[in-house]
Amino acid sequence: MLPFRLVEREINGEARELLVEGELDLAVAEQLRAALEEDPSCNQILIGLENCEFIDSTGIAVIVQAHSRLAERGGRIALYAPTRQVRRILSVTGLTENGLVFESATEALAASTSTAPALDAR
Repeated sequence: MLPFRLVEREINGEARELLVEGELDLAVAEQLRAALEEDPSCNQILIGLENCEFIDSTGIAVIVQAHSRLAERGGRIALYAPTRQVRRILSVTGLTENGLVFESATEALAASTSTAPALDAR
């Protein structure tokens, strides 16, 4: 099991990427929340989940809340490359049906420039 870690990088002047490693749960969700709120001028955030082994409802709530805040000002969050287990959890919550989850960073970045979809988490 990987320890939780967030790796941040700026993609361009308008977009940031957060890579999530390990388990995103109640114990570490506040770290993700802080990273998502770090730059209030950034309207496009990609979250890479290829090394995320698990996500719980707290992690999902942090992502949904940040997405809602960004959508209010025309921004967007896009998740990409979730592991099979994480994709299953995102699917159960309905997030894979909302145009929020993508196979690759390239797809997510391309979609991040389009209109943010409304979320209908179950």
